[in-house]
Amino acid sequence: MQFDKRLMEILDKDHNIESLTKEECVYLLNFKETSFEASMIRAMADHLSRQKAENSGVILGQIGVDISACEGNCQYCVFGKGHTQVSEKRATDEELALKAQEFAGQGDLYGIFLMAMNSFELDVISNAVAIVKMNIPDHTQIWVNIGDADINTFQELKKAGVKGAYHVSRLREGVDTDLNPIARRSTMEAIISAGLDLYTCCEPIGPEHTIQEIVDNFFIGIELGCFQHAAMRRVAVSGVPLSVHGQITELRLAQIVAVITLATLNLKSMRYIGVHEPNQVGLLSGANVATAESGANPRDNNSETSKGRGLSVADCRKMLFEAGFTSLRRGDESMIPLDLEYLRKTDSI
Repeated sequence: MQFDKRLMEILDKDHNIESLTKEECVYLLNFKETSFEASMIRAMADHLSRQKAENSGVILGQIGVDISACEGNCQYCVFGKGHTQVSEKRATDEELALKAQEFAGQGDLYGIFLMAMNSFELDVISNAVAIVKMNIPDHTQIWVNIGDADINTFQELKKAGVKGAYHVSRLREGVDTDLNPIARRSTMEAIISAGLDLYTCCEPIGPEHTIQEIVDNFFIGIELGCFQHAAMRRVAVSGVPLSVHGQITELRLAQIVAVITLATLNLKSMRYIGVHEPNQVGLLSGANVATAESGANPRDNNSETSKGRGLSVADCRKMLFEAGFTSLRRGDESMIPLDLEYLRKTDSI
C-alpha cells in the first residue's frame, strides 16, 4: 500500500510536537472517516495523547442548575425559547448537594460543571458553588457553564471557589443562534483574564458544516490558550429545528477529535481532550475525558438527563477502563490506578 506523502509529512511533524496550521488540519479532515488514512490520523492522535497524559483519563460531572426557555434560542438546543417544551425548574439546595455527593463521593472526579441558561443570576450560581463546595472533596474542582459575562463576574466566581469555566463561540453562532459571536469570544477572553481555566469545544457539529468552518472554529480555543479542548456532535433531538439535518457518526466525530488533538499537542496551556457525548472510538482517537451528566441537558428532552442520555460516573469509569486507560486524574492532578479491582470497588461493573 502506498502512503499519502503529504499525510506522512504532517504526522511526522506531529510526532515531533510541532504546531499544525489550519491548512494542514483541513487536509487531515478531507480524508473520509472510513479510510485507511483517517485510521492513521486517529492512531497517531491516540498514541501521542496517551503519552502526554501518562495514559490517564479524566471524569467530569455536569449538574444542570436550572431550566427555562433560553434567550439564546439556539436551533439545536432543547431550551431554545422559540421551540422549547421544557418546564421551568431550578435545582434545590438539597438536590445540588445530593448530586454533588453522587458524582464526587468516590473521590475520583476531576471536577464538576454547574450549568445554567444563557441568562443567569450570579447569586444563584454563587449559591450553587457554595453548596457543591461543601459536598465534594477538596481535590475536586468546580467550574461553571454559564452565558456571556464580563471579567468582574468571573472574578467573583473565582473568589467563591470556581477554578474554570466552559464557554464556546459555536459553529454558525449568530446564524443558528440569537447570540453574538463577538460577545461569545469576549466572554472567553474574560474567563482567562479573570485567572480561570478555559474549557472549550468545537460544537455542535452537524453534517452541513464545512471542514473549513470546523477548523476555523476549533482554532478559536487554540488561539486563546484553552486548558481543555473537545469536539461535540449535534444530536438530532426530536422537536429541535436543526435536527432535520441529521447527525454525523461517532467515527467522523473521532476523526475531528484526533485532528484537534494533533493541533493542540504544542499548546502549553492544554491538558486534556474531550469527546462529547463520550464514546469508545473517540477515546481511542486522542480524547481522554468522559463527562457524566445530571439535571438539565441541552441534548435531551428529559428534564433529568441521568434518566435519559446522560452517563453516570460509573459508566464513565468503565468506558475509560475499556478504552485502555490505566489511571484516573483527580483535580489536584494526583492519579488513581484504574483496573478491574477498582471498578468492582466503585460498583462500576
